[in-house]
Amino acid sequence: MKAPSGTNDEWYFLSGGGEMGELIRRFNWSGTSLGPPGQWPQSLRLTLSIILSSKFPMLLWWGDDLVQFYNDAYRESLGDNGKHPKALGQKAKDCWPETWHIIYPLINKGLTRAEATWGEDQLIPIYRNGKIEDVYWTYSYSPVFGETGNVEGVLMVCTETTKKVLSRKLLEGSEQRFRMMAESTDIFIATSDRSGDANFFNKAWLNLTGRSLDELLQFGWADLIHPDDRDEFVSNYMKANRNRTSFKGEFRILNKNGQYSWLLAKGPARFDSEGAFVGHISSCVDITTHKKTEQRLKESEQEMRSIVESAHFPIGVYVGRKMKIKLANKAMMEVMGKGYDVIGKSYFEILPELGSQEIFQKLKDVYTSGTPYHAVNQRVDIFINGKLRKHFFNYSFTPLFNTAGKVYGIVNTAADVTELNFATLKVRESERNLRETILQAPVAMCIFRGPRHVVELANKRMFELWGKEAEEVMHKSIFEGLPEAKNQGLEILLDHVYRTGNTFSAQGERLKLPRDGKLETIYLNFVYEAYREPGGEISGILAMAIDVTSQVTTHQKIEEVVDKRTKQLAEANYDLQKSNDELAQFAHIASHDLQEPLRKISIFTQLLENKIGKAMDDPSRDYLRKIRKSSSRMHKMIKDILTYSELIKEVKAFTEVDLNQVLESTIMDYELLIEQRGANVKYEKLPVIIAVPLQMSQLFGNLMGNALKFVHQERSPVISISTSEVSLTEKQKLNLDTGLEYVKIRFADNGIGFNEEYKEQIFNIFQRLHGKSEYEGTGIGLALCKKITLNHFGGMNAEGSSENGAVFNIILPLKLSEK
Repeated sequence: MKAPSGTNDEWYFLSGGGEMGELIRRFNWSGTSLGPPGQWPQSLRLTLSIILSSKFPMLLWWGDDLVQFYNDAYRESLGDNGKHPKALGQKAKDCWPETWHIIYPLINKGLTRAEATWGEDQLIPIYRNGKIEDVYWTYSYSPVFGETGNVEGVLMVCTETTKKVLSRKLLEGSEQRFRMMAESTDIFIATSDRSGDANFFNKAWLNLTGRSLDELLQFGWADLIHPDDRDEFVSNYMKANRNRTSFKGEFRILNKNGQYSWLLAKGPARFDSEGAFVGHISSCVDITTHKKTEQRLKESEQEMRSIVESAHFPIGVYVGRKMKIKLANKAMMEVMGKGYDVIGKSYFEILPELGSQEIFQKLKDVYTSGTPYHAVNQRVDIFINGKLRKHFFNYSFTPLFNTAGKVYGIVNTAADVTELNFATLKVRESERNLRETILQAPVAMCIFRGPRHVVELANKRMFELWGKEAEEVMHKSIFEGLPEAKNQGLEILLDHVYRTGNTFSAQGERLKLPRDGKLETIYLNFVYEAYREPGGEISGILAMAIDVTSQVTTHQKIEEVVDKRTKQLAEANYDLQKSNDELAQFAHIASHDLQEPLRKISIFTQLLENKIGKAMDDPSRDYLRKIRKSSSRMHKMIKDILTYSELIKEVKAFTEVDLNQVLESTIMDYELLIEQRGANVKYEKLPVIIAVPLQMSQLFGNLMGNALKFVHQERSPVISISTSEVSLTEKQKLNLDTGLEYVKIRFADNGIGFNEEYKEQIFNIFQRLHGKSEYEGTGIGLALCKKITLNHFGGMNAEGSSENGAVFNIILPLKLSEK
């Protein structure tokens, strides 16, 4: 079929369309069930016009045979050496035998139930590029209604998502208001005098009404006007006659066939050469076709609204230079972060934040030039719930043309690819970080790819472990680049991890690898872990290894001497226990014997003071005061020595201790001093542990006393007690049992603190950092605290600052080891 001239409005729907538009115009449609385009229904013409003017992939099946149409955007998905161009005009069943069982139920749902169908990232293989290819699609199948209200076809709007990039979202069901008024060349001319009576009708009037000129002049024409239009039009006409002004109006008039024709009337006022009003000359145009078209457009617009509202793609229609929002579906509202109250408002006003992002200018350019604009992966920042949020979109601005060929609005379609964008960036960043981690790792690491375990990436330590240079193994199967590793069981392990995804680890595994040109036995700790793609599929194996040959051989040597050392250690332990018992006995006797003379000094000093009384001069009274103070301090020191000596003994009175009760008792003991100092004691919930209750009371009492003693003069005391778990690194650093669970109790105050250089020295017995005149004390308290933590198989350390106070960390096991 040869396409008619482009100036003939009858074939407007076949204009443009690029390659597919040209193929459709040249196609012999008479050989199909649709017949020539001149016989095509209005609904098919409108839908086909949308398809050809769209930059989104679209395919239309029409009629009982489901004859196919598609546009340039969809043609790209067909590839080369495939279905194109044979698919144009072909029956759907003949075109898609390989996927008919998939797509026919979707088509049939639209045809029989008038329901739209939506699918996202669905696998639908097609034949293209000379073979069947697995292709993933995001699609929408929508019914298309004919003039009778029945479903005449199915429109598929789709985007190929095989490469995980939603390059363009298909515009499905864009609302197009095409003005298709056919201007009639039949003009009806009549004249009237100054009284309003008609005095002339031309032949067009006669042909229209079937009346003669005499009949029209005698009986008039007003009686032919439709009763619903007569009063309004005649009233406007007579008003214009009285006011000597022009009139304009539309009305229906009964024609010679007994039907009503719509007329558009214009009647400028006529004046003679002297300016006197002489009546009107009216011209009427038959707009019946226009009125019927307008009604069909309204119905079509309603259908299009329905399609737009059901679409999952954001779609909006803006009209005029101010971009008034005429239509926006739910998906577009969600993108805007607005409600339906935006309908009728300016796009520029409701989204002012887009003004600085060049989007407003793009809209204006499209409206002015009539050239569509398409953006891919474009960043757009939109205020959502009061916060400016970053988004990424594939979007289009497509101009809408009226029947005069002028732009009257813009269709905005969009696809939110924010999550895809962020996910892609995260995957890339994660991949980059992993590779950098592998290359910088302090242990040997590499990545094997595929079932052949090809070396894709390995760090320097792994090459050293293999005993190979990088060029010998990179991008080769590990057993090709390192043949020495064959037949040692590694093949089975790698295949198992790759097949099942189960992680495998080994400790001290014996292997033979090349060293200086010969095989040597080494021992490895290694882990094989499945390497997965973002979708979860296994694509390789991540391997980590540590050469523990020296540790294993050393351990073997140690085991040889363990038995010999065990006996010696048992004997030494006996001697140590005996020394501890003697030391404790000595401290107890010394403390007891020293207390007796101190009591006598105290008693005789008091007797002397009472005897002399007021006769004592000031120097003597000062001497006695110093004697009392020194003896009191000596008494406290002896008492502390005795307490410390008790801690040396083996402790067996371990039981369950609630540290919360211990802390509450301690706070109660210091209640008066806390109130006097104006101190604020803050603490978290403490655990229940296995410990010696009395020693826990001594530990908390000493720390609370220190915090209330060494206060800062310029601020009120604040004592904070908190807890945390002890990490494996801390356990190893403190030589603790890594198999036990420990708690760290942090005593922090804002007092005078101490210099960091004394953080070990302060735990020595009798160690003081301040003069006796400044702060009372014997210098045993912190040594006592540390000894208690050691008795409980824990530890203690300090952090100091002369500005921020002191922090004491107590590490205690929750339970005791069975050992």
